[in-house]
Amino acid sequence: MKRSTRIERLAEYYEDFAPDYVSTWKDIQHYDKLVRAFLREAVAGEARVLDAGCGPGHLTRDLPPSVDVVGFDIAEAMLAIARKKRPHGAYHQHDYHLPIPRAWGRFDVVLALGTLEFCDDLGLVLANLAGALRPGGRMLVSIVERRPHVRMHQRAARPLSDVELSGVSMYLYTFAEQTEAIQRAGLLPRSYRLHPGWRHTEYDVDVLYALWDLEAPRRSR
Repeated sequence: MKRSTRIERLAEYYEDFAPDYVSTWKDIQHYDKLVRAFLREAVAGEARVLDAGCGPGHLTRDLPPSVDVVGFDIAEAMLAIARKKRPHGAYHQHDYHLPIPRAWGRFDVVLALGTLEFCDDLGLVLANLAGALRPGGRMLVSIVERRPHVRMHQRAARPLSDVELSGVSMYLYTFAEQTEAIQRAGLLPRSYRLHPGWRHTEYDVDVLYALWDLEAPRRSR
């Protein structure tokens, strides 16, 4: 299936799912506390934050009003909720496989959490996100780590649901593939942590997240 068709199908799914997203996922995702700790450390004053694949904006909606939050997602229904919850934020429909528009400016912090499951070219997407960072800016991403000894991890791409998401795959990356993609994007690793991502009985998959704290190189003096 072509990428554009797959993204359209995924967007349609999340359009319908948007009103129930937070209530459905809050009990099965396990990285929220780590994200909050990162935001407390990395975001200060009048920082600019880009929330990639923001969904309904639940991870950044409670940041102080002085913080300039820009979010994007493929599903307009998700963005409508995000705008309602944080009216002073800016939210756009966009696919991270495409470059981040220059008109959005540069950012101190970029988040890509619970969204890179659907990324079929990790190096490309990380490079697109890195292009939006200011020198020395921070990026926190979650990547589904592929460990062949883990149940259902034998393949680099696997279907999620033949009922609701027919033709849409989840992409898993080995540690070596992740580090190569990070280098390709010109980012510097600050920390890596393997952490439970989510467990969904319908999809019959155990997701392990590689949580990377990455940094954009600072300009040479």
